[in-house]
Amino acid sequence: MKKITTLLLAFPIVLFTACGSDETEEENIDIERNPLGALMQMSENLEEQAEKMEEQMEQMEERKDAKAIAYEDLIKFLPTTIDGYTANEPTGGNIDMTGMSYASAEVTFKDDENNKIHITILDYNAAMPMFTMATAMWSSGLKINTSEEVAQSIKFTDDISGWETLKKKNGDASLVLGIGNRFLLTLEADEQENCDNLKAIAKDMDLDELIQMG
Repeated sequence: MKKITTLLLAFPIVLFTACGSDETEEENIDIERNPLGALMQMSENLEEQAEKMEEQMEQMEERKDAKAIAYEDLIKFLPTTIDGYTANEPTGGNIDMTGMSYASAEVTFKDDENNKIHITILDYNAAMPMFTMATAMWSSGLKINTSEEVAQSIKFTDDISGWETLKKKNGDASLVLGIGNRFLLTLEADEQENCDNLKAIAKDMDLDELIQMG
């Protein structure tokens, strides 16, 4: 456990040099069993992400006058039904300021035992620095497995990757996906055995259209 703490304390320093990730679940490294291998993998990932960072900076210049999608349209991408759950009314909003624009849409589902699934979509079309900060840790290629939680980076496609976490003691699960360098999708749920249900919900959403908008 001491090795994990030491590595995680150094982790924020590394994050300032790059962002994003194309790592698959199979390429994740368990830092508890192989901390040196994790550091080597991080170094390789960061070198690859340096080039991606330059591309993102160019995209930022191109998007400086862009606007995020209207939240009413973003709400349409949220799921409307989940088996065994009832949906609350979805909500959303837009925030525009000089040099920055983003939008949000969210909805909460509840089952008969009041367990919840909460889903949020954020559009960072004209706020790429915020998107970069949100997705920075995915460049690590780490898998964290402790008595409290298991967490790891994941990859659906070249345009969809993210981070999944499961709290072992209470079953709280979360899945965060970056979509097309523009959208951030977050799914959170109570009383889960793993993150498979959240992944299935995400894959049922129309993420391809969001990618095309990126």
